[in-house]
Amino acid sequence: MISFLRNLLRRNIAAKLVALIVAFVLWGYVMNDQNPSYEGSYTVQVQLVNAPDGYKVTQDKETVKVQVRGQRSLFAAANKKDFKAYVDLSGAESGQKDYKVQVELPSGFELVEIDPDTVSVTLDRITTRQMKAELIVTGSTAPGTTVARVSQPVEQVTLEGPESALDEVARVIGYVGLSGNNSDFQLQVPLTAINSEGREVPNVTVKPATLNVSVQLARGLSKKIVSIKAVAGEGLATNLKLEGMKTDPAKIEIAGPEDVIANINEIDTVPVPLDDVTGSTEKKAELVLPNGVMVTNHEVVVHIVVKNKK
Repeated sequence: MISFLRNLLRRNIAAKLVALIVAFVLWGYVMNDQNPSYEGSYTVQVQLVNAPDGYKVTQDKETVKVQVRGQRSLFAAANKKDFKAYVDLSGAESGQKDYKVQVELPSGFELVEIDPDTVSVTLDRITTRQMKAELIVTGSTAPGTTVARVSQPVEQVTLEGPESALDEVARVIGYVGLSGNNSDFQLQVPLTAINSEGREVPNVTVKPATLNVSVQLARGLSKKIVSIKAVAGEGLATNLKLEGMKTDPAKIEIAGPEDVIANINEIDTVPVPLDDVTGSTEKKAELVLPNGVMVTNHEVVVHIVVKNKK
């Protein structure tokens, strides 16, 4: 039997080899026809890896389009989650920079293109800054009373956030509502970091976030609304001309004995120094109060307008 099979295999060897080769070619053709190579694309989320501590990290593109090539059976079995795109931030420093997008593909796929192939990443260092907390008194007390003193436990508070956000902070304010009170009271006042336009600056934390404020009232005092006059200090550069100064608010309510406030129609600010003014700007200034005169807010904002001399 074995001899018979051996003799059978030895007959017509050339023909048999040709038949085997043809069979392989036909098999390859059929397989390629049934499972051809395709190109396709996936929208993939870009992950940031190895980001340094102590920074706020932002990126301009959240996703990229990954174009790949592979057999049809691979696409049928693949899941979008199998495709990974990432940016390696090892050794990155403060500032904005374009980073190369790297990808991880499922086995069998070939990368054709990444669009875009770079992502702009900004690293903004988290830092702190000290700033005075300003209390703004709003509303009115009960008839026959006025605010004698507003006390806060601390004046300086700590701001924490990205450097770019802290650079926007112009003031830290809290509003003390009087709400018709007729006796001394205390209240928790939330603090907010605002920019020069009076809008809250995002991503900035104020510590402490609130202040326990004490308000003392006085009785038997007269009240009066008077104008505020901004007083210019010295030191303005010789190439600049002072066009004007105005305060915010423009008027304020004063309180005091009738004979003291009767002849007061205007309250001055302390002289506002101009030696560091290079263009139109604003500064804070204390009010100069005559003896016996009280106000709820002792500080105002002075808007300074200057122009270059011709």
